[in-house]
Amino acid sequence: MKTLLIVDDESSVVESLRYVLKESYKIIGVNSGKEALQVIDREHIDLMLLDLIMPEMDGMEVLKRLQPMNHEIGVVVLTAVHDVKSIVGAVKLGALDYIVKPFGVEEIKLAIQKALKFRNLSREVRYLRSECRSYFVDRIIHGHSKIMEGVIDTISRVSRVNATVLLSGESGTGKELVARAIHFDSNRRDKPFVVVSCPNLAGELLESELFGHEKGSFTGAYERKAGKFEIAEGGTIFLDEISEMSLLLQSKLLRVLQEKEFSRIGGHSFIKADVRIIAATNKDLESKIREGLFREDLYYRINVVPIYIPPLRERPEDISQLVEHFYKIYRKECHAKSEFISREAMELLLAYHWPGNVRELKNVIERAIALYGNEPVLLPEHLPAEIAGIPCTFQKPIVNENERVCLEDEIARIEKQLIEHALQKAGGVKSRAAKLLGTTRSVIHYKMQKYGIEEITN
Repeated sequence: MKTLLIVDDESSVVESLRYVLKESYKIIGVNSGKEALQVIDREHIDLMLLDLIMPEMDGMEVLKRLQPMNHEIGVVVLTAVHDVKSIVGAVKLGALDYIVKPFGVEEIKLAIQKALKFRNLSREVRYLRSECRSYFVDRIIHGHSKIMEGVIDTISRVSRVNATVLLSGESGTGKELVARAIHFDSNRRDKPFVVVSCPNLAGELLESELFGHEKGSFTGAYERKAGKFEIAEGGTIFLDEISEMSLLLQSKLLRVLQEKEFSRIGGHSFIKADVRIIAATNKDLESKIREGLFREDLYYRINVVPIYIPPLRERPEDISQLVEHFYKIYRKECHAKSEFISREAMELLLAYHWPGNVRELKNVIERAIALYGNEPVLLPEHLPAEIAGIPCTFQKPIVNENERVCLEDEIARIEKQLIEHALQKAGGVKSRAAKLLGTTRSVIHYKMQKYGIEEITN
């Protein structure tokens, strides 16, 4: 049962509220602000109904004294006069709602319910935000190789300051999630984290996305639109693949970094921007500068703290740990029965070169669990063909000037060998063989009939 503290210098108000609320809440009633602070010091209070106008210590003073005490108490203020200035002041000091006296029973009950719900949601948001940094670090940059320990240390250091960060690395290395880890470990964690994918939008569309536009500023601009920099106010904006941004937009971004302001398309006034910028690229920006495709002055502005996210092939010692990490995640999510990954399958995963990096590894484990999670053990044949390593055991045709080879016959021979090998790997199960070859069961069935391949029986 939630505990309500009712603070009002009129005893009749306190007793009336106690009477109508006692069935649903534990009620503590006091007649002064001083008594209220004493109760808060010794009791757990979920919500306080606080009269604004009281002798000696009024409600505003109580709210001011609550702030440094760090109490997570919801407050609904009670006022006899609809004084907008006082109400606004109370809200600025942390009040969730207000009710003007005299009020009805249903009105006060609804206000209490709304305030408690909001307080619970606020607590949940704070908790989730506190968990975000560790979630992103563990999920993508998990690993104890020296190179990754350096990356994680840099993330921890740069999170404490507001410096602009440039993340570089191949696709799939987890640049966006590193950016999220930085944001959620910073003092901006309670503000928005906004992602802009530069390659997905070109020219005027990207400019409008970043800076917004005024009504009628271009064809299709039917109303004013806020840009991502406005939405991200106080927080962080992540510019993914910044190398794809046009030179014109680069100059406007440079102004944001230098002057901390921007203007909407079609606008005549400047808007202040308190936004941290984290940029990412999988290109060599210095080469882009030499080619005249990227501004050198912008490069030095965004490259304040460079962080290189290494590809998986540069940290092979992390692969097994990542495999086990993703295996646990997707085994739980898919309610799989599979207990572990076989030694042979793990060896194949360790030997693979992972061109898609961590993203590819994550997808491979998710796919294997989704398709074969009910098997007791994940085996090599449960992995994609390029990792399972279906050997190329095809006989090379002997071709000389006196001999003709039919291309169609050779293709059919190779195709037949591939299907036979896949069926052996899959224990005769056509659907599994199809997965290994990246095709469908019906295609496998048709080709078996076409080439006279016999069913494999256990």
